Amino acid sequence: QAKIATSPETGKKEIKKAMENAEASINMEGLYVSDLCKELCEKLLKKEITFEEYMRLVTVGALANGV
Repeated sequence: QAKIATSPETGKKEIKKAMENAEASINMEGLYVSDLCKELCEKLLKKEITFEEYMRLVTVGALANGV
């Protein structure tokens, strides 16, 4: 389980680092991360949306883009 940040600033740095690492890994597979996905991931990691909301929004975005 991921560590929970103890301060807002530490949390922002941890979220940014986690997202950069995940994006680099995805890019190495020849894929890319859309701006919408980045935005939704950040909201999920900041606990602004639930995992269920995240999945619903990602699915709607994918369907809208023909994926």
